[in-house]
Amino acid sequence: MAAPTLLYCVGATKAGTTWLYRYLHDHPECAMPAVKEAHYWDTFDAERCEKQLAAFRVRLREMRAAKVQADAEGRGWQVENMDRRINEMKALIAALEGDRADDSAYAAWLLGGRDAAKVIGDITPNYATLSDDALARMRDLSPNTKFLYLIRDPLDRLWSHIRMQARRQRQEHEVYEKKSNNILYRILNRGHEQHILERGDYPKVIRKLRRVIPEGRLLIQFAEDLFTAEGLARLCAFLGIKQVAPIVARPANEGPEVVMLDKLRPRALGLLNEHYEWVARNVGPLPQRWQDNLARA
Repeated sequence: MAAPTLLYCVGATKAGTTWLYRYLHDHPECAMPAVKEAHYWDTFDAERCEKQLAAFRVRLREMRAAKVQADAEGRGWQVENMDRRINEMKALIAALEGDRADDSAYAAWLLGGRDAAKVIGDITPNYATLSDDALARMRDLSPNTKFLYLIRDPLDRLWSHIRMQARRQRQEHEVYEKKSNNILYRILNRGHEQHILERGDYPKVIRKLRRVIPEGRLLIQFAEDLFTAEGLARLCAFLGIKQVAPIVARPANEGPEVVMLDKLRPRALGLLNEHYEWVARNVGPLPQRWQDNLARA
């Protein structure tokens, strides 16, 4: 039996990666790990690694608490599921803490016990920020690696990312809508929160991926097309799996809607204009949502 395809979905942030994880997790020909974002390849820096380990340890404690509660309430099926998730998290923590010279512990965590699947994957949007050398190391871990980069309408992605940051950082006294627009204002006028723009720099990321990943092993997919029969068929053909109907029809983690201030929208579109035009020239025909926003830019 051929080794499974190792899929890296490297972003973009707020472009449908959670929906993709759920689709592949539920797909009968795929075996996705219990942890969506492994953060293995972006944590070789000691400080960043320790920060990620701290977050994983918190999640591990939460899983153990959920298992105890499920056991107390007689939900045996959930106890078994939590055991699997706990064991996978412990193995991932060990891989990040141990010797990472040859990536064997990570490979064992990701590939172990999943040989019957056609596709396994690590869906970590932050990987889009990695260097050429790091991406090449990922590419060479297995002979069957493939890379997927989801791209969403630049303004929609930017605003969704801003709202996510506002939700995470909002203090009890702050108004969510006002905080979201304040973040956008700082990006446009003060050059703050540049990491939000970096996560959606499609020209930079796509050029880098095309330098490192051979043709046929890289798919640039419009996130908007994932929710069409044609777009889903393209994804499944790329991965070599049959197309099945998704259980969840629309994107996850969108959060409550917040209105962008009219005075900020034109400037945001102007900032992103070259991204629209570059993608149109170098990736393919733009989905309607992209065309509409480009017309307003």
